[in-house]
Amino acid sequence: MREYKFKRGYEASDERLEELLRKHFGNFEKEGKFYIVRNFGGIEEMRAKLDGKILLVETRTKLVDDKTALNTIKAYNKFLEELTGYSAKERQKMLKKEVESL
Repeated sequence: MREYKFKRGYEASDERLEELLRKHFGNFEKEGKFYIVRNFGGIEEMRAKLDGKILLVETRTKLVDDKTALNTIKAYNKFLEELTGYSAKERQKMLKKEVESL
């Protein structure tokens, strides 16, 4: 499961998570604390939940053509950036720092 921190000034709330899931992926289901997106582009299933100021996401993908894969990645990155405030490039830098500190 991947962890995504929220940038200062970005609200980590269920309402905001629901709004952005709807905006970027269309339909989703809620099972307990998990929000689940199924069959969106190259995503077979995505499970997301908030744990305080951290977003936890687990994805299971499926084989799709290159165009669908690219569109899926773009939608996922836009969703994460709008929700957490961090771009894909910023998230990559944070992940590198985390790995180097181990």
